[in-house]
Amino acid sequence: MRELTDKELLQRIQQNDVSAFETLYLRLWESLFVFAMKRLGSEDDAEDVVQEVFASLWAKRHSLQIRENFDAYLYSAVKYKVINKVAAMLQNPEKLELVRESLLPAVDNAAETLQSKELQAIVNQEVQSLPEKMREVYLLYIEQHRSVADIARVLSLSEQTVRNQLGLARTRLKKSLQHAMLFTFLC
Repeated sequence: MRELTDKELLQRIQQNDVSAFETLYLRLWESLFVFAMKRLGSEDDAEDVVQEVFASLWAKRHSLQIRENFDAYLYSAVKYKVINKVAAMLQNPEKLELVRESLLPAVDNAAETLQSKELQAIVNQEVQSLPEKMREVYLLYIEQHRSVADIARVLSLSEQTVRNQLGLARTRLKKSLQHAMLFTFLC
């Protein structure tokens, strides 16, 4: 017997099929839990969030109108529950310390939370926005693995200019990635 797609499972869930709900739950629970855990820093809170999302899914099963990308719908639901949970934690002094402790590693590891395609798109967009000479230096260095001396020779620049351009490019890329990662963590 072939494995049902998420869309097929959702259709069956809308018809009160408990086994379809269990199948979907078992298929997606772990990845949603990890997603919530990275943001909350607490297994119990992450578990609560995912349980709430699945309970809500079952309660609203007859009115769901998800045509495409059911995974994205569930991740968004978890994301909003996480935001609400963090807001509640900020009101509780004991939980506030847990939030502080979980924020620092989460920001450091935020790249893990971005899909590689999204991360690459951000990098590509930022590289394209670099000034022409800086972009040229950066691409020769990163994509063609050219040395500073070789780039200086090819572009008729001093080696110091090449190093300066690389440093500026890295700084700009780092800032844009930090903003994207922080946004991803908060969202």
